[in-house]
Amino acid sequence: MKILHTISGLSKSSGGPSSCTYNLLKGLNGAGVNADVLTIGSEDVIGNDDFIIAVDNDAQNPFVYSKNFRDRLRYGKQYDIYHANGLWTYPSHATAEWALKNDKPYLIAPHGMLYPAGLDSKPWKKKLALALFQRRDLKNATAIQATCQQEAEYIEALGFKRPIEIIPNCLDIKLTPIREKENSVKRFGFVGRINPIKNIDLLLEAWAKLGDKTKNCELIIAGEGDAIYKKQLTDFVADKKMENVVFCGFLSGNELTEMVSSFDYQLLVSKSENFGMVIPEALICGVPCIATQGTPWGELNSHNCGWWINDGVDNIASAIENAISTTETSRKDMGLRGKQLVIDNYSVNAVADKLIKVYEKIL
Repeated sequence: MKILHTISGLSKSSGGPSSCTYNLLKGLNGAGVNADVLTIGSEDVIGNDDFIIAVDNDAQNPFVYSKNFRDRLRYGKQYDIYHANGLWTYPSHATAEWALKNDKPYLIAPHGMLYPAGLDSKPWKKKLALALFQRRDLKNATAIQATCQQEAEYIEALGFKRPIEIIPNCLDIKLTPIREKENSVKRFGFVGRINPIKNIDLLLEAWAKLGDKTKNCELIIAGEGDAIYKKQLTDFVADKKMENVVFCGFLSGNELTEMVSSFDYQLLVSKSENFGMVIPEALICGVPCIATQGTPWGELNSHNCGWWINDGVDNIASAIENAISTTETSRKDMGLRGKQLVIDNYSVNAVADKLIKVYEKIL
């Protein structure tokens, strides 16, 4: 079986879709599948593996049109199944168009781009893309890949009735011992883009609401993004004299892993989140999590490795207060359960096996 994944960019700075696609390709190849990924090159391509085909970057216009990508798709090796990652760009459309023309099955993985919050961002571009090519590409797909049940429901609600296969994002797990030494203060962390959709302002309001209850705690905000929004957040912290809140900027690689491993709890309180890779990335380090129901992480409750809560300042504050009062022994037990959850369901091998079964069914 020969599989080609495509994605407009595969850079280290591109976020979740890039890292998830890269990890999935590692899993497929590790399982013996002949799988490549075709992308437009950049200075910081995520890896130098043989399965990465990166064409010279000649991308133009808001839809990322690339003649080099088109030519490589047409004149390169041919595949049994094509799998496009992402929407609204020429590489995704070209993949669907080429597969249809050559009577080959193809899948599209929207990576959360059909969520209401995603559609509301730059709506003019998305409405135009839907009219020109995207709706047709989705309606003709052999299958659409959703990362969770919530995403599948959003896709169906938009009228796309193609078979929807739920294949979660995967994590390239590097097993490390759970931190044994107890922190002198309880460390809560947020990792991600500094953007209003992440509700960091509500998190800070909840932290302020708790007052002296957080006197033996600290809150670390790791990430960069919207400069105006970040200024609002830092001004709020300064105005409230919240000396136990730290903005540490963007972290990656070992530096990020070490930071997350040092947390007692990680928070993801977004308005909307397709998957939220930061949750399994924390759980695999043995760090319990607090996530709002705008994220698809009900397993935090069902596996007792954190709290999956309703949105809002009061609910966030209540969850943080519960975490503060949790004993260290109970916290570590939660961490162990979270780690096992990720190993069983979100490892590269586990997710690759699920996708291979979908490919085999299609063929």
